[in-house]
Formats: sequence, structure tokens, C-alpha cells
Amino acid sequence: MPCNYDLLIIGDAVLDISLNIKDFPVRAGTTNISPDMEITPGGPAAMAIIASRLGLKVAFADKIGTDILGDYLLKELEKSGVNTEYIIRENGEATATSINIVDSKKRHSFLGYLGAGIMLDKVDKSLISRSKSIFFEGYNLAATGKTYYTILDAAKEANLQKKQIFFDIGPLISEIKGLNAFLDISTTVFLNREEALAYSKLDLERTLIMLGKKENANYILKLDREGSMIIRNKQTIPCSALKTDNIKHTIGAGDAFDAGYMAAMLSGYREEMACMAGNAVASLRISRGIKSIPHINELMEKINS
Repeated sequence: MPCNYDLLIIGDAVLDISLNIKDFPVRAGTTNISPDMEITPGGPAAMAIIASRLGLKVAFADKIGTDILGDYLLKELEKSGVNTEYIIRENGEATATSINIVDSKKRHSFLGYLGAGIMLDKVDKSLISRSKSIFFEGYNLAATGKTYYTILDAAKEANLQKKQIFFDIGPLISEIKGLNAFLDISTTVFLNREEALAYSKLDLERTLIMLGKKENANYILKLDREGSMIIRNKQTIPCSALKTDNIKHTIGAGDAFDAGYMAAMLSGYREEMACMAGNAVASLRISRGIKSIPHINELMEKINS
């Protein structure tokens, strides 16, 4: 069966509402007035838009609410060329939302609501068949509800069909039930330094050794200003970061990295080049915004030069 989509993203179609404060903590009984507000697709929804800009054919499967936030989210995804026909509107429910609070030191905190996102009860097998790869992340795996088992079933089906399976563990790693089942079935696992250490409960050096011994997946470690690292077959391959100026905040950098890496891999570039693409897209995302991200081939030409 021919593939209609390069990438199928499953779950966590979230809308971000970002506000600024002077400093943490936010204390009870106080009032903080943000100088501005930004409303944008967040998490995998932002990733879908970035991946589409990079040239991938992207489909999204999830449940969102019938509220105005869901209306806006669908409009933004469709405007960017993402196929949303597999996003189901759950009547009377709210769309998953994240309130992102950022202080003057660029530290951030999230206050999230999963909404209809915990109600995803099916991903059609034929949709997986018509996709080269699938992506999911850990936010909806912290509780063993409908979405948890739907993602697990979809990953198992993708594995049977020998698709590429991308998994970003995310900050709720310690709450994910049966984490190893998802790790063992994935072909590429994204995680940052804190998530890697939370998983191994070791120092970084021994964590790298432990991850390098795993045979089922390549691990891509995101290290912020230090770039990133590929961990596979008992080897570690560092990928240099790009110098980034004018950073408003770092929210979304990890999702942008994932999109850049996947776009390069699915476009036939070597893994080391895909890692560099991830670094470049993350840098563009946090310094110039999503609209600055070019087609993957143009991006790779700039990296090579």
C-alpha cells in the first residue's frame, strides 16, 4: 500500500497560552500582569506545523474539544498543510491546553489540562499502513486510560508493519506506566538530560553507557546549549549546537528538534546530519519563530555550507 503521509502524529494536540512574569515563585494572593500574551499550537501540534514547513506530509490523529480553542487549533494546523481529518471533535469537552509562564530569567512553568486528549480511543490500522512513520510522546501515557492503550496499540501495529516509530518521553517520565514497553517498541527515542537521568537514576556518564547497551532503539539526547548526542551500539556521537541569539524563551525547542531530526531522517539524510538538522530547527524556533523554518533541503544546504 502506498504511503500518503511521511509522519503520523498521535495524541497531544495542545494549544499553548504563554504569559510573562517578572520572577518566580508566583505567590498565593498576589496579582501578576503579563506585558503580552501569545496563543499558538504547542507540543506535537507545533511539531506538526514545523514538520510540514520542512516538507513532510503530516497527518494528526487525536481528540480535541468543541470549544473555540479547538476551532483555532484546527485552523492553524490546516493552514500549514497538516491533514486534520483524523482529529475528532469530542462534543462538550475542552481542548488540551497548556498555560506557559515565563519569567525574566527565561525560566518557565507549565499548567496543563489534557481535556479531550485523554479520550482518544482508536487509530485506524489503514492510516498507519499509509504512513511511513508514527510519533507519540509521554504526556498522555502518565495515566492508563483510553489514549494510553490507543497509543500502545498503534505502536504495536506500526512495529508489525515495520514502520519507523519515534517516541519523545517528556518530563512526566517518572509517571509513565510500563515505560519499557514503549521504549522496546520504538526505533528512535528522544529525551533530554533530566529525563535521561530520571530514567537511569545514575550519573550522566553511566547513563550513556546504559543507554548504549540497549539494542532496540537509537537514543537521541537533547543537551540544550551543548547540542545533542546520538547513543547507539555502545557508541555516543556528539552533534554541535548552533549559536543562538535573541532567545525569547526555550519553550518548544525540544519539539522543534524532534521535527528537524525526523524530517531529515525521513528525507533520506544520515543520522548525524539529522541530529544537526534538529539542532538547527530548535535554534530557529526559539530565536526567529516557526515561520523562519525553511524546507529540509534548503536547511541541509545551509548546514553543509
